[in-house]
Parts: sequence; C-alpha cells; structure tokens
Amino acid sequence: MSENRTLKIDPDTHDLVLDPEKEIVEINGAETVAQCVRLTLEAFRGEWFLDTGHGTDYEQILGDGTGDPETVLRAAIFQETNVQYIDQMEVSRQGRQLCAAFSGRLADGTKISLEVRA
Repeated sequence: MSENRTLKIDPDTHDLVLDPEKEIVEINGAETVAQCVRLTLEAFRGEWFLDTGHGTDYEQILGDGTGDPETVLRAAIFQETNVQYIDQMEVSRQGRQLCAAFSGRLADGTKISLEVRA
C-alpha cells in the first residue's frame, strides 16, 4: 500500500482533531484507510454532489428494505480500493438504526477493524 496521509477526523464530532499545541493531526497508512471506510459507511449514497456513487446505499436497507444489509455494506467498504478482504462482519438493526462492525485486511496484509452506526 502506498503511503497515504490525510487529516484525522474525530469519529464522534466529525471535527478535525487537534493535538495539545492546537496543531491539526495527520494520520497515515491503515489508519487512513479505516477512516475512509468509516466515512463511506456514514455517508448516504448520492449525498455528495461531486461523486454521487460514493457512500452506502442505505435506501436499500432502511428505505424499501429490498437489500441485504451485509451485501450493501460490503459494496460500500470495497469502494476503498486498499481493502482486500473482509474477514468478519456483524450487522444488527434496532428500528431504523443499523450497526455494523467489521474487520478486514488491506492488500499488504495489515488488519483494520471498526464499528459504525447509521
């Protein structure tokens, strides 16, 4: 995997993360990929006007209910091209809220895992 750097985004507030000296925090490598996957899973497909294919097609899961949640989430996760495999995925639903936890591996074998609620 090529070295990729980006700004760290707080998963709870969606704000940029600052260090104690008020400098913007950067992340790289697997942490960047995990953040990109999380942001893709938190975005509804079509929400971003510059790339209407980006995001997760929650309409299939929460809207008309025709989609299999695991299939829809897998498609969203693989939008991040550095993700090679999904080793484990757990999906639960409470009303209109969906919780997904997954672990996977990148092309270089690095493991990533995260949990997202939408």
